[in-house]
Amino acid sequence: MTGPSSDDVKRLGRAVVFVHQHDHKIVNHLIRAEVEVLLLTGKAMDFAARLKGHGRLVEFTHELVVRYGNHAGLGKRELFSTVLPELRAAELIDYSTDSSGNLTHLEEFVGVSQTVTEQTVALLNGMRPERSDLAFLHSVEISAVAPLAESQHLQEIVKRGFSEAEAENALRLGRATGIILDAPSVELGESVVYSPYVWGTRQLSLAKFLAGLPANERDALLGMSQQVLETPGIQIAKLQAPASIIRSAQSSGLIQAATVQSASGASSTYVFSPLLEMEDNQVSTTEALHLRKLFVAHILFGHKVAKASGGQIQEPATLVRALVNRGRVGPATNISTDYHLLEAAGVVAVEPTGDRAYLRLIKPEIAETGLEWVKRIKETDQPSGLLLSGKPSAFVKPEDSRSVEVEGAAREVLISSIHELRKEMQRATRREDPWA
Repeated sequence: MTGPSSDDVKRLGRAVVFVHQHDHKIVNHLIRAEVEVLLLTGKAMDFAARLKGHGRLVEFTHELVVRYGNHAGLGKRELFSTVLPELRAAELIDYSTDSSGNLTHLEEFVGVSQTVTEQTVALLNGMRPERSDLAFLHSVEISAVAPLAESQHLQEIVKRGFSEAEAENALRLGRATGIILDAPSVELGESVVYSPYVWGTRQLSLAKFLAGLPANERDALLGMSQQVLETPGIQIAKLQAPASIIRSAQSSGLIQAATVQSASGASSTYVFSPLLEMEDNQVSTTEALHLRKLFVAHILFGHKVAKASGGQIQEPATLVRALVNRGRVGPATNISTDYHLLEAAGVVAVEPTGDRAYLRLIKPEIAETGLEWVKRIKETDQPSGLLLSGKPSAFVKPEDSRSVEVEGAAREVLISSIHELRKEMQRATRREDPWA
């Protein structure tokens, strides 16, 4: 029997990241206890991803590593007693400590021998997951591939070597964590099970699928999805769709909204198309961690929202290209205040010089792919006259901006779209061409 393909492994690794992105939304302590290993694996890989790229440019110190652990939700005890040893066992890092337990040396190999998603699965396997953990993970991955009738979803889990009871428990956990959602179906007599991540599949053309949906509201969905696909990072106020449709698309995962909030409480929201799975499979990192979105949102913030007197970015693509080519840009006053969220994610380093600072690139692959997004932003896609009186203080990820409270016509559009997506997936599986 052949083992899982590389793409299958990557999808499972991405499913671990999906669970991690819902970590703080899982408030029931009994549910958290049931998925403890997956939550810890997610935090460990979040931490490891922050370390990636530092070995070449920035020397690791004990304090820096601890700080990255804190940003990933890891205290010192958990970091040193569990996470660092497990990462070393999975060959993602190597390190040494002194007699007091402080780090004296650390090397990272994140995304080197394998992609981050493949290394995530290797780390999980070393964490000795229970069968219930693995069944839940497969349920999350299946729901991200296609909407299925509940009975079909359960059958798919069973096909992967789990019992019916294990499959039912896995789906229960998926619903309890909010990663798996339901759309009622009178036609099927049971719910359709899906994930907000399902729109990222490459099994069909999203634009072609949406073009086949009737009604004006669905035309709005089509126009909006094309806008977001053509212009990654477009400001949400520029979307050409009713507010209710935008909320519905955001809640279902059809669009991904990321918000930079300033210390003053003001915010600026940028919208991205769902991550494309095949594109994600070809890179060493994974956009399920939202690092490109974080980078692009900060560049666009610096272009139109940051204080003009502190070195506002005039040409975003030119700035990013220079950062990629030279590895460092600056100095500017705004760099010293506006990029610490990017620094906490390990994408850049802020190097102060007096009351200004240089911006040093730590993760070239994030800026290189982010540049392709930035180049597609037109001046008319960004609002003018909006200045935030304060530095960026928080980044709201797509998972945090979703709401299940979508009502009325927008809710109906969402549910019917899920049903149509399920049918189109079935046709694609049978190699039918309904568009011929």
